[in-house]
Amino acid sequence: MDCYWYISESLRPWEAAVAGALARGLIKAGVKIHPFSGCGTESLAVPGLLSWRSLNAVERLITVAGKGKLWHLWGTPPKWWKLLRLRSRTIHTCFNRSLRWEGHPTVLSAVSYSSGESYIPPAFEMKMSWGAEEGKEPYDEGRPGLFLLAGKPDEGRLYAESAASLSSMLLDFDRAEDGVKLLSSGNCVLLLPGPTPSLSLLAAFAALMGVPTIAACSPSLDELLGKDGYVRLPSENQEDVREAFALVLGEGGRSASAFARRYVSDSFPPDKGAKKLKELYDALSGEEN
Repeated sequence: MDCYWYISESLRPWEAAVAGALARGLIKAGVKIHPFSGCGTESLAVPGLLSWRSLNAVERLITVAGKGKLWHLWGTPPKWWKLLRLRSRTIHTCFNRSLRWEGHPTVLSAVSYSSGESYIPPAFEMKMSWGAEEGKEPYDEGRPGLFLLAGKPDEGRLYAESAASLSSMLLDFDRAEDGVKLLSSGNCVLLLPGPTPSLSLLAAFAALMGVPTIAACSPSLDELLGKDGYVRLPSENQEDVREAFALVLGEGGRSASAFARRYVSDSFPPDKGAKKLKELYDALSGEEN
């Protein structure tokens, strides 16, 4: 059975990249999908992807009313989703656990899913760069480090002072003009005082670009980067933060980043997640493997 995808505009760039890598893995495995994107299409790089906004009202109505017996929603459900569920089986992957499930729930973290949900391994590709220059080293010891704070901007002052003491800077990742491209600018460190499953996906992409992560201890980071794949923040004490920052700017950050890069590429190839998705599609559509 063909599967129709709707990728919501609510997905952040690294979340959309995971969906795109899984889609390419499915296509390579011979699964026929018909993908639509509620936002742009360029960053997803999925063959045959159509922009939902490019369709006129009649085309949207025909698609919702009559196409596809199996749909996969990624992110926040669109308003027309309940109409679609009246006639189709649906699968839902969300990155915000406060959302209500619309269709069979799937999650991308094995450490945070519960009974009734299906775990799908996320997918990462080494070519993901967000504009990194070919052959560019992630560190130049002659330049100051740049800490990108994601997730807890209200605690920026504490971390900014520690960064300044090491001749480094701190920026709010979410407020930066293009935070994801800063990761490829060199001499960056991703700072996650409160890791979430979504931010752990971001850390995995950062690792593929040679960017180390410094974060509070997190099961989702352990899962995606490995326990040795990031530098831990032991506490929010000023001295502890300063010592951890010094570690991540030196050999500790380089070794953690190298470990995480190998771990992510070896543990989460696109074909692994695509295989699990195909099994789920077959089960929900009544097809035999």
